[in-house]
Amino acid sequence: MPSANTGELNNLLLAISQTLADRTQLASTMDAILGAARQLTQARHGIMYVLDQTGQALVPLSVHKHEQPLHEHPWMPLQLDLLTDNDPFSYAITTGEIVLINELYAYSGYNCDTIYQHEAAMDLRSANLLAWPLKDHQNLTVGLLVLFDLCLIDDEQSLSVFTKLAGTSIRQAMLLDTYHTSLRSLEADNAALNRENQQLKARKKANYTGPIAESEPMRDVLERLQRILTLPVDVLLRGETGAGKEVIARYIHDNSDRANQPFIAQNCAAIPEQLLESELFGHKKGAFTGADKDKKGLFEAANGGTLFLDEIGDMPLLLQAKLLRVLQERKIRPIGGSEERSIDVRVVAATHCHLMEKIQKNEFRADLFYRLNVFPITLPPLRDRPADILPLAEHFVTLTSQKLGLDSEPVLSKKARKRLMEYAFPGNVRELRNIIERAVLLSDFETVDTVELGDEEAYMLSELPAEIPEESVFDSELPEVDMGSLKDSVIQYERTVIMKTLERFNWQTKKAAESLAVPLSTLSHKIKKYEILP
Repeated sequence: MPSANTGELNNLLLAISQTLADRTQLASTMDAILGAARQLTQARHGIMYVLDQTGQALVPLSVHKHEQPLHEHPWMPLQLDLLTDNDPFSYAITTGEIVLINELYAYSGYNCDTIYQHEAAMDLRSANLLAWPLKDHQNLTVGLLVLFDLCLIDDEQSLSVFTKLAGTSIRQAMLLDTYHTSLRSLEADNAALNRENQQLKARKKANYTGPIAESEPMRDVLERLQRILTLPVDVLLRGETGAGKEVIARYIHDNSDRANQPFIAQNCAAIPEQLLESELFGHKKGAFTGADKDKKGLFEAANGGTLFLDEIGDMPLLLQAKLLRVLQERKIRPIGGSEERSIDVRVVAATHCHLMEKIQKNEFRADLFYRLNVFPITLPPLRDRPADILPLAEHFVTLTSQKLGLDSEPVLSKKARKRLMEYAFPGNVRELRNIIERAVLLSDFETVDTVELGDEEAYMLSELPAEIPEESVFDSELPEVDMGSLKDSVIQYERTVIMKTLERFNWQTKKAAESLAVPLSTLSHKIKKYEILP
């Protein structure tokens, strides 16, 4: 094989080193090295294998055929722990020695079956092959340079200088690639922290009503929403009753370019079909009995903003057809009207139903479902996002305290927190809010200690007779008392009556006070006075 002029190769090597020095990305660096190697050897084809980030495999990062880069090719990664020394590539990697085969299809010293198969798939039949392991400045293998159909080769010294330069460049490119990957990851983390910081600041505002997202499932929901907040895309919110669909709908509106325009919510299951059609699309005077004047519909009222249609799965079929037409054409026609009006409204629909089941039962239109389901969001139930329970509870304590005009917020006791974390919340966030409001009302406004969960209060009351006989409250025998002064006997009797009543009502002081027909403050005073403890 002929040799190139040494002076020309030195000049080319300098030019190549300058080219490599300008590369900052791993893929472009590998492409440059492979191109330079082909120039040195006048090779027509080549592969550049590079050590992956795990250090367990060499991957073909750049492949050239007929001097042109290939994006699709049959060459596969070389797993280092599976290499043997019976094929040219594995031998070069495991031994660190250069492999040069002058007559590739006539040489029998190595097993070249895989090379033959891949060349056949690429419609090639190379005359020769060079496999040169690439090492960095620490003599660690970082790649493998493979060249096919070489027409020119220089002395070993020039090629050695080039491969050392290539190995060092690969290592630098790998480090830079790792650095940029880490930098992008840090930037993403920083952006996420900034968003969380903004949310935390917003939550401290007295009027904050947005989502609380400490858990991974809810952070995923908000991350998914980031993609479409500023885009004119309708959204379908799916989730159980009370999961917070309206809160998310308001969050979408408040963080979009429509934030300064109206946000209007309508529950499709709350009013009859005839009234719902008028509510959504409006009507003209005289359109039906009772239509004594023109009425603007919610679509028109929300023009430029957002219309939230809750419980869309319960919308009557006739209205579903009209809604579909509005979503497709962005035009409405009031009941009794003859002219259509263009609207610019983002629709956020919500349902707790399985719409596909309703479609199968002919209770929901399939074409409307597919129109709404362009960007679905599924809200997890509260039981699947336990990390949000206590932050939500504290948020609701704040809102309830503000509603009641309290000077300071009561704090949740350890017992109350434990009770909340152990509960499944079948009613989701809405149930949690009701539980916290009730707990604050039952507290001393300093500490929230008693938490009534679920239907336990209703169940407890249902177990009692409609009228409680006087003796039933004290169905067990009272302890005997020493016949001392009348005052001492009355005090001991009163303490026993209070304790028995509290035990019957599971230490719910409000219910006990009602049963004893005394003010709650009086009962609280006597509990402290007599040192009655659960």
